[in-house]
Amino acid sequence: MNYYFFPLFYMFFLFMSTFMVLSSSSMIVLWLGLEINLMSFIPLIFILGSGKGNSEAIVKYFLIQAISSSLILFLFMWSFMYSNYSLWISKEIIISMSLAMKVGLAPFHFWFPEVMSGMDWIGSLLIMTWQKISPLYILSMVFDQNFLMFMGVCSALTGAIMGLSQVSLQKILAFSSISHLGWISIILSLSSLNWIFYLSIYILVSLITCLCLWFLNFFHLSQIFYEENMSVKFLVFMNLLSTGGLPPLLGFSAKLVVFKELYSYTPLLLVLILSSLLTLYFYTRICISSFTMSNLSLNFLKVDKNSVSWLFLSLNIVITFLGILPVLYFL
Repeated sequence: MNYYFFPLFYMFFLFMSTFMVLSSSSMIVLWLGLEINLMSFIPLIFILGSGKGNSEAIVKYFLIQAISSSLILFLFMWSFMYSNYSLWISKEIIISMSLAMKVGLAPFHFWFPEVMSGMDWIGSLLIMTWQKISPLYILSMVFDQNFLMFMGVCSALTGAIMGLSQVSLQKILAFSSISHLGWISIILSLSSLNWIFYLSIYILVSLITCLCLWFLNFFHLSQIFYEENMSVKFLVFMNLLSTGGLPPLLGFSAKLVVFKELYSYTPLLLVLILSSLLTLYFYTRICISSFTMSNLSLNFLKVDKNSVSWLFLSLNIVITFLGILPVLYFL
């Protein structure tokens, strides 16, 4: 199939739009950066992906992003045309709602697992990580604290509970991402810059996990259960448990930052700990079930040596950070 532009062209505008948002303080420029990001992400995913599921995911993603952008545009128009009249709802809540819809915060999360399950692992990685940077940055500047904290608690619990019944690896990581967004939004609502540290660790862990599953071409739990190579299983679950925040893996260091920020908010901290335990429960349940099942020989699950070497490299990256970042942060 012939395309008007190469994928690198869209990747350039994808990255440029994010840096455009990060370097601006004007709301119009911020909104423009979000639109450029959307218009570059959709053709990029269309080129990289394939199949009916990918096309449906792109349409769903575009509709949700368009609705959330229209809310921001409506607020701009109202502020310009009816500056002397106030809305029945505060402007901060409207912006928080629209940006929460863009990133998939509960209760506006309904689209996120469905869209992610229709993409390949590269698209899933981008939508889990890079596509969250710009909306979260804008949200850190304009938000309603109580409303954002409410959405954070809902996201942490929703992601943990809904992930218990999933068999698709992409949906499991999608609900895990929703849960992590809850942690980020709560620490962001306290006007703390530590959400940047949490987001950085989350992006690194998600990158390693998605690359691991991409090299193996794993999309469902059954593929892990019937995998013969125990080293591959160990590598996959090391990355999954790190994503869940199991100490002393890399993902746990980000949650230590939240514990430090919320030591005086005991009820809120207990809710987050409960959501984290639920997330670790379904990760460890998958791990135990996979290692105790009998191995079957399936040809389509064979892994080439090059993929295994990349997996060992990803595991080494995870092990390198074991216990180091938490100690350095709390010194």
